[in-house]
Amino acid sequence: MSHNPTPRVSVVIPCYNREDTVQEAVNSVLAQSFRDLEVVAVDDGSTDGTWDMLQQIDDPRLRCARNPNKGVCTARNHGVSLSNGAPWIAFQDSDDIWLPQKLEQQMARLARADFVASYCGMQVKADADPETPVQDRFPDPAISPLDGDILPSLARRSFLSTQMLVIRRDVFDAVGGFDTALQALVDWELMLRVAGQGAVDFVDQDLVVQRMSDNSITRNAAKRLAAQAYILDKHHALIAQYPGVLAHHHHRLAGAYRMAGEFATAATHARSALGQAPANLKYLLNTLYLQGRARLG
Repeated sequence: MSHNPTPRVSVVIPCYNREDTVQEAVNSVLAQSFRDLEVVAVDDGSTDGTWDMLQQIDDPRLRCARNPNKGVCTARNHGVSLSNGAPWIAFQDSDDIWLPQKLEQQMARLARADFVASYCGMQVKADADPETPVQDRFPDPAISPLDGDILPSLARRSFLSTQMLVIRRDVFDAVGGFDTALQALVDWELMLRVAGQGAVDFVDQDLVVQRMSDNSITRNAAKRLAAQAYILDKHHALIAQYPGVLAHHHHRLAGAYRMAGEFATAATHARSALGQAPANLKYLLNTLYLQGRARLG
């Protein structure tokens, strides 16, 4: 089979210490029914056998690169820079699985309308075995809107992940790629910028299986908390456009800092929430409680 030097989709896979899962993750992309793709795997300074596992995959559509360990955002941006000019960029994680129809379903819909991106449903499981129970599913079907102008929904919460996404390359470049200052919630922050560029398509089928590994960034509460605070500050003006959403985020941060034992910072966010919604009794009681705890030290 000849390899198309300019494929329709470039799939970027950052890899760090995933020797046990990386082959399965990469092969789930190479086995897609949509064949017009390339895979760029970026080993982000792994110290295990991840690189050796990548070298064992025999497919001309796979290219591998090695980076010093600089984090997942740098690895993904580097992978995009190495891609062969594909008009669409997709992302996979090195411990997750794409179902065979994922790209075919998304690309068929993207061909019919002027979308800046597409995402699909995702199941969260302990492993990729079809018999393993589903722990969670994204996005929550109660969220609205889930397609078209999704900024009103995205401003309130993170409900999609990079493995679910296909993004127009020119849009990805225009918004500046992934923010390398972040170590968590990088998909949410990116899509707050991408969704501001136009309509986003949603394929309401679970076409990705996310395996919750022990070293998944999603499990790191401290990194998620720092990311939430960073994103609220960076996108303050955007979030403030939607009534009640800024207060909602400050209230959530107050709770997260309380759980972390940082009562003074928690009280600051509680006061900000109350300032945005002074009639909210829950916010008032939370502010009084946290200010008392902060004074106790």
